[in-house]
Amino acid sequence: MAAAAAVSRPSRLLLGSQAHRQLFTNTSGARVGASSFRPLGPPGRVPYIAPDDQSLGTAPLATRFTAQFPTALREQHSGSESPFPNGTSPVLRIRHYPCHLEREAPRLRAAHCMLGSVVLLWGGSHGSHGTFRRYVAGGVCKSTTKLNGKVVMITGANTGIGKETARDLAQRGARVIIACRDMAKGEAAACEIRAETGNQQVIVKKLDLADTKSIREFAENFLAEEKELHILINNAGVMLCPYSKTADGFEMHLGVNHLGHFLLTFLLLECLKQSAPARIVNVSSLAHHGGRIRFHDLQGEKCYNWGLAYCHSKLANVLFTRELARRLQGTGVTANSLHPGSVYSELVRHSILMSLLWKTFSFFLKTPREGAQTSVYCAVAEELESVTGQYFSDCRPAYVSPQGRSDELAKKLWNVSCELLGIQWD
Repeated sequence: MAAAAAVSRPSRLLLGSQAHRQLFTNTSGARVGASSFRPLGPPGRVPYIAPDDQSLGTAPLATRFTAQFPTALREQHSGSESPFPNGTSPVLRIRHYPCHLEREAPRLRAAHCMLGSVVLLWGGSHGSHGTFRRYVAGGVCKSTTKLNGKVVMITGANTGIGKETARDLAQRGARVIIACRDMAKGEAAACEIRAETGNQQVIVKKLDLADTKSIREFAENFLAEEKELHILINNAGVMLCPYSKTADGFEMHLGVNHLGHFLLTFLLLECLKQSAPARIVNVSSLAHHGGRIRFHDLQGEKCYNWGLAYCHSKLANVLFTRELARRLQGTGVTANSLHPGSVYSELVRHSILMSLLWKTFSFFLKTPREGAQTSVYCAVAEELESVTGQYFSDCRPAYVSPQGRSDELAKKLWNVSCELLGIQWD
């Protein structure tokens, strides 16, 4: 058989790149022949393809995947390129021989992409510092800011990302107020944080965001005991609840995720202004992209979907932050919102199906500590001291949906929220 025609290729092609895709269509007159594993690959690199004409003779293409594999699948290798201490890594080498490629190309591309995905995920799952695991973990707050003498309040900090946020800020020396409904869990979380950080100024106070009476009592007690509040993190939330209402008759997602925090912020705002510079951090979600503010059916009485109800409430968080930031200009108090990422936590506890899916695919989710990084970043990063009205994800500015950027919608939601809560907030 005649040798396959040579093609112009870069020495290293990123997996999934345009050049990678063209490689199969440009290499005409070849079909898949024998295949074998051989080691290759520099440490810490993402999967790639590297042509290797010399090692294959007349065969023009070698497909290589660098990843961490279980020991049973590794081959001993003494080459200097090995990413493993014992000199092992898997590489798939496929020989091509002259023939028509038209029938083979679709299957070859599909198999190649599938194998690349499997290797990438498998490699990450068998190393805590794997490429994929690092990608899932997302951004990390690198600020070393200390918070000695500062007072921080975090709602829902008895579990999940709220607890990890409290742990981080307590480590920085802040007096941390854990505001939560379940006092037993709150005390357990506070005891754990105090023991780990050595900071005894971690206090638990009861707050039920589904009851405006509880919110008012909480705020009254806090203001009577504390003179300052430098950071307010509105973190608590519910997700995927079957249709239900709060003690005041609000749909549960809207009532807890938006209206509860709206009222709490209103009641604590003067204290925040007097403590300036101060920050308000609202934990929203990427799900806000799927949200709409349905003023004609705000309580979901005409049409209800537990997934969309959550999206609507997260959009409300973004709009609240936008309008709040506008109103607070010049006060020394900033307001920003964020997406923590998809986090393996108790947030999906109301859905058996989602709980099973979360557990099954936990490898693809952030840990609570990883999910807390953007909250911590928005609370302490020096570069955000004067930044307000922004939306963050993975410790950097992120895209906001068109609905979330609407000033008109934000003002209307603000006015409707005040009417529902019976407050005047000019």
